[in-house]
Amino acid sequence: MGSAHAQGRDVPVPASCSPQVNAGLQQMIRSHPRGYVENVMACGVATGTRVNHGGRHGSHHIITLDVTLPQDGAVKIQVAINDALDGTVSANAGDSVFAYGQGYVTGGLWVAGIHDVHCSTHPTADNGWVVVNGAKTPNSCSR
Repeated sequence: MGSAHAQGRDVPVPASCSPQVNAGLQQMIRSHPRGYVENVMACGVATGTRVNHGGRHGSHHIITLDVTLPQDGAVKIQVAINDALDGTVSANAGDSVFAYGQGYVTGGLWVAGIHDVHCSTHPTADNGWVVVNGAKTPNSCSR
C-alpha cells in the first residue's frame, strides 16, 4: 500500500486495448534502459499466470501477456504482481489485461515487464494498477 506521503497521480485505464496504448512500452524497449522506467502502460491478452514463491521481494504472480506494439508488432511481456503489496492477482489464458507501473527490459521469453502495479511509493511515480477483465487492483489510492 502507498505511504502517507505518496504524491502519485491517478492515470485512467484506457477504454480499449490498441497498439497505441503500448507506445510508451515500445519506446522503453527500443531505448533499452539499464534500470527501471516509471509510468509505463501496457495492454494485451494473457497467456497465463505463474507464481514465483519467495525471492528477496516475496511471492509474485507473473502474468504473461501477448501485446501488440505500434510499429514492432507482437511481443510477450510479463506483469509482476507482488502478492504482499498488491494482493493476489492472476489471469487465465485469453483474459484482457491492462497494467501500469514501473517498466523494465528483460531477456528470454519476455522482452519486457511491468511491476510496481500498486499505489505510488516513489516520488516520480504515478499510482500503478493492473486490470484483468475489467477488475482493477488496487481500486483506489488514498492521498
